[in-house]
Amino acid sequence: TLEYEPGAILKDPAAVFAKAEETAEKYLAKMEEEKQAREAAARDIVLGLGDSLDGLGLDDDKSDDDQSDPLQDVSDSLDTLLS
Repeated sequence: TLEYEPGAILKDPAAVFAKAEETAEKYLAKMEEEKQAREAAARDIVLGLGDSLDGLGLDDDKSDDDQSDPLQDVSDSLDTLLS
């Protein structure tokens, strides 16, 4: 939003436009922080799924090199479930 506070465009349109760049920078920074927080939460969920699949015997025939990527384990398990 362009307004630095709700309703500011009605009270003082000139001030809103004068502060537009500053407000936009703050808004974009906030959106980036929220995006990073969502990505971190999603990453934690995916890695948690990988941990919860350990010991199920789904990947016993793989070498240690293949098990170095926890996301690969999750992907393989999901492929098995979906097929």
